[in-house]
Amino acid sequence: MTHHNINNNKRNRRIWGAPLFWVVFCAGLIVQAFAPRLKIVNRAFVIPPDITSRSTSVNPAALVEKERMLQSLSAILTMAGAVGLGFYYRRSLVGRRSV
Repeated sequence: MTHHNINNNKRNRRIWGAPLFWVVFCAGLIVQAFAPRLKIVNRAFVIPPDITSRSTSVNPAALVEKERMLQSLSAILTMAGAVGLGFYYRRSLVGRRSV
């Protein structure tokens, strides 16, 4: 690899690094914002009345599984984006040591 190729690779990482991590972080927040909310009362999920009032049958296990999957996806995306941003901006966050 030539010196020119190495500089282009570093520049490409700098250009795409931050926006990519911000997109992943925001995707996690968006999933969290639009995920269904099931309340927990006495250590049990409470199905909202608007879901039970529909004429179709309700599968509580499927609702809980969807809730857990979306919460897990949100946590993974948000944490991955946050760790990536922390690593990307590590010099700004920690500061340079003067010896």
